[in-house]
Amino acid sequence: MTERLDRIEATIEANAVQIQANTVAIAQLRSAQEAERAEIAELRSEWQAERAAITELRSTVSSLVQIVEIHQRNHEVSQRNFEAIQRHIETMTAEIRGLRTESQRILEHLFGRQEE
Repeated sequence: MTERLDRIEATIEANAVQIQANTVAIAQLRSAQEAERAEIAELRSEWQAERAAITELRSTVSSLVQIVEIHQRNHEVSQRNFEAIQRHIETMTAEIRGLRTESQRILEHLFGRQEE
């Protein structure tokens, strides 16, 4: 009977040691779980901040695209205006050359008659 009691006592002692080890392991797991929860909360916060930043970036990009489109249209209008002015200058230059030639002929005609 003593032998049986010794085995029961040894089993109880082994169980107590295992219970203590399990208690420590559970405490460590709880601590790790709390740390993981805190990290998850931090990641959620960072994710929300990144999501807001992406939304803001999309809005900024959209605004920049609109600005570029406006500038492109303005550039095209300026280019057409420049080309129209250039054609007008070319026409005026041709007219001035024609007037100069005509003036030259008139002068030659007037001075040519006086010399005779």
